Amino acid sequence: MDDFLAKWASGDISEEEKEKFRQSKDYDLYKSILEGTEFLDLPDYNKDQSFTKVQEKIAKVPKVISLIPKWLYLAAASIALLIGFNVFFKASTTHTSGYGEQVSFSLPDDSEVILNANSSITYSTNSWQDERSLALNGEAYFKVNKGSTFTVKTANGEVSVLGTQFSVNANKTTFEVQCFEGKVRAKKGELSKVISKGQAVRAHNNNFEHWKLNQNSPSWLGDESTFDNVPLQQVILALENQYHIDIISDHINSDIRFTGFFTHSNLEIALKTVFETLEIEYTFKNEETLVLLTNNK
Repeated sequence: MDDFLAKWASGDISEEEKEKFRQSKDYDLYKSILEGTEFLDLPDYNKDQSFTKVQEKIAKVPKVISLIPKWLYLAAASIALLIGFNVFFKASTTHTSGYGEQVSFSLPDDSEVILNANSSITYSTNSWQDERSLALNGEAYFKVNKGSTFTVKTANGEVSVLGTQFSVNANKTTFEVQCFEGKVRAKKGELSKVISKGQAVRAHNNNFEHWKLNQNSPSWLGDESTFDNVPLQQVILALENQYHIDIISDHINSDIRFTGFFTHSNLEIALKTVFETLEIEYTFKNEETLVLLTNNK
């Protein structure tokens, strides 16, 4: 009813609505109210003046003052920026090879690296000029350009050179270094040995075993792996990496030594070359698992 009365007072009511209202019981009461409004002396409404007054009131509202000084925001922004730069400049690069795969690439100083199967190398790209250092898991061949000390770090030891060609094999319990040019220093714990071109060392039982090389580069670059009096477990791991198989050796003496090679192109021939030579019987449990049964040596 209030809405109805407002429409009548403003002159927006239709004749049909007026007639309907006259028939209601409230008509006489609201009629007297409406007639009384005709005697009210209302001031003229000035829209522009009212808007100005509203703006003046808003301007008088007190401003909210932040309790956090501006310098603190700047400091926080600077810290975030420094963290970002720190992460950026310590960014690392990783190269990996899959089973039976070799991957070659160049380092920031143009030194060359070839990864053997199932291996990886990680190094800092942005700090390389200050520190030529990388982490190796697996086996790799290096042609290092002359410059500052070049260090290969592994879980089992590290190798340091200035400029030379060498290979490192660091898998599980294996740490083996072969030098093909120049000199390198091999370190494992308290053990340290400098070797020259044509020499190689292997960590075994807290000592370095030594032997001479008959080739100018790692044999695995030529699609085969050769071994000189190595523990059989090292040969088994090399087979697993090349052919992506699991070899269960729980029933044999894996410390026996093997001298010889196996091809990277034919699994059947590779297995016969290694295990028949050592008179070790084997069988496939499935397509990806080989079980070594017995050995007579």
